[in-house]
Amino acid sequence: MKMEVRITSIVGGETLKAYASICFDDKFLIKGIRVIDGSNGRFVSMPSRKSKQGKFYNICFPITKELRDEIEARVLEEYNKKMEVV
Repeated sequence: MKMEVRITSIVGGETLKAYASICFDDKFLIKGIRVIDGSNGRFVSMPSRKSKQGKFYNICFPITKELRDEIEARVLEEYNKKMEVV
C-alpha cells in the first residue's frame, strides 16, 4: 500500500505540534491527523469528534496494530524532516 504523508501545518503549541494528512494509494485521504507531545513522548492522534457528553471519538482509525505503527512512524518521520528545515 502506498502512503503519502504531508505535514499540513506546524502549530508549535505546548502539546499540539502539527497537523498532517495521509493519502492511501492515491485513492483515500485522511486529514486532521495531529502530532502530539505527550507525557510518554511524541505520538500521532487520529481525527476525532467531541460528543454532546464531552467525550472524544475517533472518526477514522487503523484496525490493526501494524498499520497504526506504520502510520505513526511515517507521520513522525515527515514531522521530523519538516522540523529540520524550519
